Amino acid sequence: MPSARMAMSERFDAWIGIDWSGAKGRYSGIALAECRADGSGPRLIAPEGARWTRSAVADYLGGRIAAGERLLAGFDFAFGFPWIAGEGYLAKRVPHIADAFALWELIEQASDDAPDFHAGSLVTHPDFADSYWVSGKQKPDWRNDKRLTETECGAATSTYPETVFKLIGAKQVGKAALAGIRTLRAIRLAAPAHVAVWPFEDADKPTVLAEIYPTLFRRQALGSTAKIKDRATLDNALAALGSGPAQDAPASFSDHDGDALISAAGLRWLGRTGNLFTLPEEAEAQARREGWIVGV
Repeated sequence: MPSARMAMSERFDAWIGIDWSGAKGRYSGIALAECRADGSGPRLIAPEGARWTRSAVADYLGGRIAAGERLLAGFDFAFGFPWIAGEGYLAKRVPHIADAFALWELIEQASDDAPDFHAGSLVTHPDFADSYWVSGKQKPDWRNDKRLTETECGAATSTYPETVFKLIGAKQVGKAALAGIRTLRAIRLAAPAHVAVWPFEDADKPTVLAEIYPTLFRRQALGSTAKIKDRATLDNALAALGSGPAQDAPASFSDHDGDALISAAGLRWLGRTGNLFTLPEEAEAQARREGWIVGV
């Protein structure tokens, strides 16, 4: 009988790392890379047009899912919001929202059908507005609420992942999360029998969508959180994750490409170590409500 580790390593046809963007209009921050089960190094996935958009990512993954491929797709954004005992989501303002998928539906409704899965007018919606810091100086009553996985990941990497409620400054992640959640929702609804979103659902369907934090893979591989932008550094990191060198990567590339490439290899490496879909026992209930970064 094959070991659990071997079974997990053979479970997927491809591991896909996705560096994300929540920007509006014309943007170029999305990158995709994949590793295959044969142990070869990751390769960048080129867009059909000039750049990846969120809609193009959803269509691309949907096509591969429809073709019967078994994929683990890791997305670099928060899959949910903080959930606080006695308050639920959004500081008691949505007591009828009891789980992550109901929260997704609220986000979709409040986004006012904005194109390309952008957040649209959500941040001015009465259910959401008071939670967000969108401009000017920080308001005295603004709460820097974070998910448990963000605090645990920060401790593991000596970094400080931002709250999804901060929509100002260079390190903001909230817009990416909002646009990403809308994208995930569309991918899941297009093929519900074939797609699971972990950890809101058990990872028991052919394709699994999971949350990643590329910094975690860089820290694991190189002991550093510095961005990877050149082939030599990347191949050293890949070797530490049991991967062959990157395929067809140029001598230098953007940090978005670097994050996608290291994430694809990192996901495959986690599968081989048996730590892909594990949750700390004491954190499981919280993770099922908020989401969890794989590998934390």
